[in-house]
Amino acid sequence: MSKKTLPDELQGLIRATPGLARLARAARAQGAAPAEDPLECLPPALRDRVRLVEDERRWLALVETSATAQLLRFHLPRLQRALPPGNGLKIVVTGKREVGGAATPGKAPASGPTLDAQSASHLRQAADYIEDPDLAAALRRLAGRADRG
Repeated sequence: MSKKTLPDELQGLIRATPGLARLARAARAQGAAPAEDPLECLPPALRDRVRLVEDERRWLALVETSATAQLLRFHLPRLQRALPPGNGLKIVVTGKREVGGAATPGKAPASGPTLDAQSASHLRQAADYIEDPDLAAALRRLAGRADRG
């Protein structure tokens, strides 16, 4: 267990040294100030995937996937302590969103990794000699990620 107060000798040392007294006041002031953004209590990788919205009755934590929702449930007590007291918190899975509108199935995403022309050519040649039709189709799809610029 940790003590809430410092020993008298340490208190006296802090009060007697102006630099330490100034640091102690700053530390107390910083510890008492509430965090500006409740999402700061989450790990950075999760923080980028959660959006908080205040509803009339509660806070909504909007996430795109159920996997993110599950990760958030693990950190839920910490997030609830960071939010103002009184309102509850509900996790809402919104689904993935495309920048240009609805996603079209079967099409490669507009952004993402691309291949150079030489690598794409090698993949196409390999696909021509592969006997397994599914593997050949996958190699051709991968070759389709070549730079077109």
